[in-house]
Order: sequence, then C-alpha cells, then structure tokens
Amino acid sequence: MAFNSFFKYLNHSVRDEAWGLFGTTVGAVEICPGDGYPYRASEHPPAYTKNWQSGRILNEFQFIYIARGEGRLSTGGSEHIVPERTLFAVFPGIHHWYGPDTATGWTEYWVGFDGDIPRRLSSQGFLDPGNPILAAGDLGSFVPTFTNILDVVREERPGYHQLIGAYILEILARARYRDEDSGRDQRIREIVEKVKEIFQEHIYDSLDVEAVARELGQNYKTFREEFKNYTGLSPYQYFLQMKINKAKELLGDGIYSVKEVSYKLAFQNPYYFSRLFKKKTGVSPSQWNGLSIPEF
Repeated sequence: MAFNSFFKYLNHSVRDEAWGLFGTTVGAVEICPGDGYPYRASEHPPAYTKNWQSGRILNEFQFIYIARGEGRLSTGGSEHIVPERTLFAVFPGIHHWYGPDTATGWTEYWVGFDGDIPRRLSSQGFLDPGNPILAAGDLGSFVPTFTNILDVVREERPGYHQLIGAYILEILARARYRDEDSGRDQRIREIVEKVKEIFQEHIYDSLDVEAVARELGQNYKTFREEFKNYTGLSPYQYFLQMKINKAKELLGDGIYSVKEVSYKLAFQNPYYFSRLFKKKTGVSPSQWNGLSIPEF
C-alpha cells in the first residue's frame, strides 16, 4: 500500500490558546533514498524551511517520529544519530537541524504545538532541550497516535485542537514512562514491589519503615532514596498515602465513624488523622465524598 504523504499548518483561536495546548502543524511524509529534503519545501511557510541547511529556530515545540530509515539531528549545539523508531523533540528558541540519510531516506511523522501547558512542562523539566531524544529503538510504535492526530486534522471538527492536545500529552507520557521504566534497575524494582506488598499486608498496623528496610537487607538511607526516585514518595509517605486511600474506602462504606476509622488504621489519634486526611484530600473525613459522617 502506497504511503500518502500529507502535511498541514493549523490556525488556532484565542479560545484554543486559553485551553493551554494547541497544534500548529502536523504531517507525515516519506522521503525515499536520494530525495530532496525537506519534502516539497516550497509549499511550507518560509519560517519552517528558511535557511534549512544551516538550521532554523522556531517559536514552538515539535515532536518528530522516524518510523523508518535513519538520519541526524543537531540541536542546541549537540549532534545525535537518529535511528529507525526514534521520537525526538525540538524546542522554541533553540537552533536545530535534522534530516534523513540520503542512502536510507526516512518516513517521518510530526506535530507542532505550543501553549501554557507545554511551556510549564518545559520549565519543570518534563520537556528538556538538553534531552531531545524522547524514545529510541522502542519495540512499541508511536505511529497509531500520530495517525489519530492526522485523522483529527483532516476532519477539522469544532474543538479539534483540544483533541490534538490530548494526543500530544499521550505521546509525552508514553515517552517518559518508557524512558523512566527502562532505566530502572531490576533489583530496585523488585524491592519496591516487595515493600508495597508488606505495606498492604500491614495497612491496619503501625509499621517501622526503617525496620522493614533492615529486614530486606537494605541500608535505609539508600533504600529511602531509591524508593522515592521510583515512586515519587518516601517509603513513610507512601505508606501514609495507602492508609489515606483505605480510609476513603472505609468512610465511603458509611459503617464506621471517623474515630473508628482512625483507630482501625492505627493512627496516633483521631485529631491527627483528621488533620492528615484534610491535608491529603482537601476535605475533612466527616465530609468525605459529600457524606455526613459522625466524628465519634
């Protein structure tokens, strides 16, 4: 089946900007070995192809996925080989250039985007110009998601920018999930999962987290750091969050008072439990889920 190359530059409204994430351009093109690049360069807005050989600077983000073939990426002063099945990003205000190897060509999918959401994610390190390669040589494929974006653009129904935004976040989330998971040491993963099991078994008990680490033959300081890197929470805070989640279930049953739930989950006292519950959920346990639950 022949590959149908397609690209489009998108208009967006003030309302789309208010959403926080909107598309600017999408495309999918096949560059055969020896073909010129960019694909049909004269049909792109000048800002996207001007001085292509020496590099360009855009005022937007782009995700580019190379489904077949290989090439090179130069961005922010660093050079990268781009093998098949690689997802990379370019960033606003960052000088960059990329292109296929003339011997292989490549099949390229892209989506350009901007808005408050990606700018915030970039400021917080979730999109990092210093790490433009988001996924490389992965067994999975981003083609279905890019295909969904292309289908949405072809239909161009009301609100399509919001749907494009959802797919863009899906791409980023999948790339980050694969990147973070692939870097996990198997030993750390097994320890963390074992600790989670122990926490679940002792959800109704008080638990010395440091003692748990010792029983597993772990230095607590190292264990705490590895656990937090893996889950985002320290072991103690993770255990507390599990207790709060269990408290939500018990309160939602409507059988127990706040005091009973507090003691059932081995909190120090109902007052500490109530303060912690409100800190974690934003409401007091007696008001959880719109219910009126007795304190005692």
